[in-house]
Amino acid sequence: MTARTFGWLAATLLVGASGAIAQDVITAEFELIPTALGANDMTPDGRYVVGESDSNGDGLPDGSYRWDSVTNTVIDLNLTGDPTTTVPVVAVSDDGSIVLGNMPDPNDPNDAIGNVAGIWRESTGTWESLGYLPNAQQCPSRSTGYELSSDGGVAVGLSWDGCSARAIRWTQATGMVEMEPLANASCRASVVAADGTLSAGFCQGSFSRTPAFWDADGNGQLLDPPNGDALGEIHGMNDAGTIMLGEWLDPNSLGSAQATMWTPGTGPGGWDRATIGAGSLLPGWSGIPTDIDDCGVIVGFDFLLGNRRAWIIDDDGNYQLLKDFVTSHGGTVPAGFPMEVAQAITTDGRYIVGHGFGTGAWRVTITRTPLCPGDASRDGQVDLSDLALLLADFGNTGCRLPADVNGDGTIDLSDLAIVLANFGNSCT
Repeated sequence: MTARTFGWLAATLLVGASGAIAQDVITAEFELIPTALGANDMTPDGRYVVGESDSNGDGLPDGSYRWDSVTNTVIDLNLTGDPTTTVPVVAVSDDGSIVLGNMPDPNDPNDAIGNVAGIWRESTGTWESLGYLPNAQQCPSRSTGYELSSDGGVAVGLSWDGCSARAIRWTQATGMVEMEPLANASCRASVVAADGTLSAGFCQGSFSRTPAFWDADGNGQLLDPPNGDALGEIHGMNDAGTIMLGEWLDPNSLGSAQATMWTPGTGPGGWDRATIGAGSLLPGWSGIPTDIDDCGVIVGFDFLLGNRRAWIIDDDGNYQLLKDFVTSHGGTVPAGFPMEVAQAITTDGRYIVGHGFGTGAWRVTITRTPLCPGDASRDGQVDLSDLALLLADFGNTGCRLPADVNGDGTIDLSDLAIVLANFGNSCT
């Protein structure tokens, strides 16, 4: 797979039975997430978001949260004895019931900050420690969680051998297990596939971090063998574990790290590497992709000297600032508000969450509907072909489904009502 071009997808969805083309209407909405400072992860359907909270509005973290966007309720996950400390949360299971973060070490009565990886379960309303490796010192943590599998049964991150980082994989059955050290042995697993088998992140190479991945048995490989001289790491992965996203810079280059995609192939470790677009949106900045939806839309951000700017590569392959995408599709972003980091996108591409430094967390909602309401086939007519398409796909969920005429990611009675209400209409 090469850098993304999505025109074929748009054509497939927009050409109807008659061959006529009717454009979809795309709208975007920007909103701040209540009391949220960071948005670190989101469920695939967009319902639950987790991150750091800022309940007093001073721009500094004072807790952690899980936001239910359907009921607009926030659960305080900062369950430490000392309310001035935080329990940073980084990941959430697909159903929102399990959250991965970091908690005070239950074996250390003096720890009130959060020095071990932990899991919060909605069923108990409490945190449980995932432990740490036997030789782990406090460097500064003993273990740190980074990502969960879809069911919350696998957690990945890092622990320590003394003060040398080790990529770890945790399950209830095995506990915390060290994965294979690579390159110069200081490693971290940052992401994991939905089924918990493939995880990826980085190991310390000769001069900098270099991309690496591990299988479920803990066997690992570098994506830049043999010494890991290239700068880079894996930041994101699709649910299927067939696309890895990260930054990469050839060790012989003096430029900035480039936004990069790895897909199965014949390259190092069985993966082929391709630059995404020009490697960054802003010249001279480093490009960092973070997530991809099931239709291939990629989000991420560019980085330069502490500055970050969120971007999106949309269905048509347009590489643009996310703020420009929102405003060009009818959304309103507060004047001067920097959309810095796009952190995650739902599998259907409907929601994107992100945050900035001290500016709060936000969500973008993207809705795609036919120009002619109810026109599932995009032929300019609302007729039996649209009804047949809707009934054939009734109950399906996913990205850019033609019969999802209200653009909410699900083909259900609300879509049927729109088709019936507009039956017989023509937009040609």
